[in-house]
Amino acid sequence: MAIKCFSVDYSMSNEQGTFSSGDRLTGRVTLVLSRDITLQSLSVEAIGKAEVKWTEPDGKNVVVYSEKEKYFCLRTLLQEGKGDGSEVVTAGQHVYPFTFHIPAKGMPSSYVGKWGKITYCLEVKLIRTLWQIDEVKKEFPFLSKAVMIIAGLREPQCVSKIVYFASGKISMDIHIEMMGYKPGEAIQVIVQIHNNSTRPVTPNFYLFEKQSFFAKRRRKVYTNDIIKEIGDPVPAGSNQTVTKVLTVPPHIPITFLDCSIIKLEYRLKVSLDVPVAKDPEVKLPLVILLDKSKVAEKRLQEYSWSK
Repeated sequence: MAIKCFSVDYSMSNEQGTFSSGDRLTGRVTLVLSRDITLQSLSVEAIGKAEVKWTEPDGKNVVVYSEKEKYFCLRTLLQEGKGDGSEVVTAGQHVYPFTFHIPAKGMPSSYVGKWGKITYCLEVKLIRTLWQIDEVKKEFPFLSKAVMIIAGLREPQCVSKIVYFASGKISMDIHIEMMGYKPGEAIQVIVQIHNNSTRPVTPNFYLFEKQSFFAKRRRKVYTNDIIKEIGDPVPAGSNQTVTKVLTVPPHIPITFLDCSIIKLEYRLKVSLDVPVAKDPEVKLPLVILLDKSKVAEKRLQEYSWSK
């Protein structure tokens, strides 16, 4: 084979290895040849995009729902042929430097979800003939620093629920200090339970994510429990206050709502395990915020996602 090595790489912009809006991205394409070749063009593109895809049964058929959203596509021509295919690249190693300026506009962070993803990547294309095209790709992590304006982020949150069973009435009041938390922070959940029934109840605490995907005016939702904790049982005919502390995982993706086809949200859920009855539950919205004082390297959740 004429091509021994064909790769693309980029220089780190900071200690975390992430890029943001307005940053400069510099890199190089390396091409190592065992013999001379002719080419028509060698180019590199920097692309930011979101895409979703899922299927749903429709009788005997299967309907495919898909959508794409492109944020930018920047292209640099590294080497161009003469048009007649006579441009010769000699055997040996060739290095082609390039520079891109990421557009200074609001864009969501890199993300991989159940039925979609947001990616930022470099794509290099070497065209020798119309039938001989070599490509190489490499993703680079993008971190949005956009400020989310959501009312009540630092205000106390509370919700109440009353349910009636044949065995009696059960009520619960849930309190948390605020709605917005950063990765690694502790969420103190206080639950006041009034168990006026003849059965003991056990509170369960959940932190779960809600992924929403949009295509062709349809929405597909995926939920996943990130944390589950079990509290102490509350005996029948008693009132108790149960406190549980949930720690937000340090590498959890931050909440984002600025993509039109993918959204990531979080919820706190408290349910009561009631014997021989449907478990009552309440939910409170949570917002996971970017910790600007200590931005950790983005670790994408791994889910199966087919193109």
